[in-house]
Amino acid sequence: MTKANSETVPYSVRSIYPALTILVLAAAVYFWSQSYGEVARRLPSLVAITLTGLAVVDLWTRTKLPGSEMMRAFWGADFTRREMTHNPAVKKELGLMAWIGGCFVGMALIGILPTMPVFCVLFTRIRSQRPLKQAVFVGLIVLGFEAFVFELMLNYELYRGLLFEDGGVSNW
Repeated sequence: MTKANSETVPYSVRSIYPALTILVLAAAVYFWSQSYGEVARRLPSLVAITLTGLAVVDLWTRTKLPGSEMMRAFWGADFTRREMTHNPAVKKELGLMAWIGGCFVGMALIGILPTMPVFCVLFTRIRSQRPLKQAVFVGLIVLGFEAFVFELMLNYELYRGLLFEDGGVSNW
């Protein structure tokens, strides 16, 4: 995208509002996670803190503050870069949000351990249009990582879902 062409990117995308939205989301996740037990709040807190750091960097690169040019160059966060030459249609963006929503529904119903590999296989095969063998390989890597890191190494039982937890829906 050339300098002149970067102006075709909508202001709502180029403005500071996306970064501020992520900051607000990170704060909400952090404060919401504080209502969990000590162990249960570690991961969402870590995610929220990481998200806050990335949102601050994004916010900085969208301004004209000192050092923002250097940050844009370092992080590649500029709409004039060739990596940012796409402006996806709203329909495609909503489709991606539907994929993520479906993943969350799957995690709520059947748990994290089976949902993440299935999501990765389906997304890699259908959305990314990769060969079935490659999609299954991705799913097996994700399943292996989850099982090894969380279940085996950390001895942390991943959420089993409403259908497999004792009490099921009544727990909610």
